[in-house]
Amino acid sequence: MGEVKLYIKKGCKTSEKAVKYLTKKKVEFEAVDILISPPAKKLLEKAVDAQDPKSAFNQKAKSYKDNKVADATFKTKKEVVDLLREHPDMIRRPLLARGEKAILGFDEADYATFLR
Repeated sequence: MGEVKLYIKKGCKTSEKAVKYLTKKKVEFEAVDILISPPAKKLLEKAVDAQDPKSAFNQKAKSYKDNKVADATFKTKKEVVDLLREHPDMIRRPLLARGEKAILGFDEADYATFLR
């Protein structure tokens, strides 16, 4: 299956749901604090590739509001990834990674498919 990492933020309810789900399914994983050890650029690119780039943002983050991301127009995926790397608190959580693949957010059906 490859090494599974779950990038979380302590106190984040969605991150807690993902941890409970993986534990219940007996998936071995490493929990990583996304603010202390953000995902590598290549992994973040894969996560952004998997969905609409704007949905890669945590819209509740203070830096999301401070940088007026909701009103921003991104011409390239690189712009999105660079902004997320500069402000890891803006990354939609949790980020589930296995090998070089990654998905953002938590949905049981998506996790089940991703982990097959």
